[in-house]
Amino acid sequence: MVQAAPRRPILVCLVAQSCLAEAYLRQALSRAPQIRTLTLKQYISLSPFQKRNAVFVIDMAGLELPLNECLRYLRTRCLDAKFLVLDHEQSIEQIVRLLVMGAHGYIPDSEASSVLVQGVFSVAANRFWVPPEALHEFLREAALTLRKDTRGPHTTTPREDQILELIRRRLSNTEIAHLLQIRVSTVKFHVSNILSKMQARNRRDLIKPPSDHLWRMLVT
Repeated sequence: MVQAAPRRPILVCLVAQSCLAEAYLRQALSRAPQIRTLTLKQYISLSPFQKRNAVFVIDMAGLELPLNECLRYLRTRCLDAKFLVLDHEQSIEQIVRLLVMGAHGYIPDSEASSVLVQGVFSVAANRFWVPPEALHEFLREAALTLRKDTRGPHTTTPREDQILELIRRRLSNTEIAHLLQIRVSTVKFHVSNILSKMQARNRRDLIKPPSDHLWRMLVT
């Protein structure tokens, strides 16, 4: 996955929960003069034109927000943004899930210092930065979904969408079971799948819609 250095400067916004993590990422990217790093606070002060085509490097270590909510919120605020995720070692299936959620690249924490610059160059050039087998599996699933007009295994099913909507209306498992005329144990099974697919920690994460509160959590 070797990537040539770009000719134009790249705006990179660092999303990290701690100052130490942010400083580490800034140091790793300082070797490339083509890269301009900013914090989220600095990024939001830019004009809409200046914000275009930014690359967000998201360090998942200690991040308080579910990744899917973080990506969803940033996409609504940042035009043509790219997302490069740093996290602990992930399986191919987990990396595919990151791509399904909207990430453009993934780097294990252990490799951040050595390949972060190349990863930024790659996603800035509209290329994925993931292992070839993960990209192959992602494209295979996407093609299968388009051909059969079915949902991929990492997205919610129609029943899960129905239950998710009821959760967001603050109904309990018992109330959902009564309304849908299914067992409470069946509701719990679907809720567990929803939490896993959306990388949410609990029901409260599912209830909270994207709001300015998420942005405040990111920039503080």
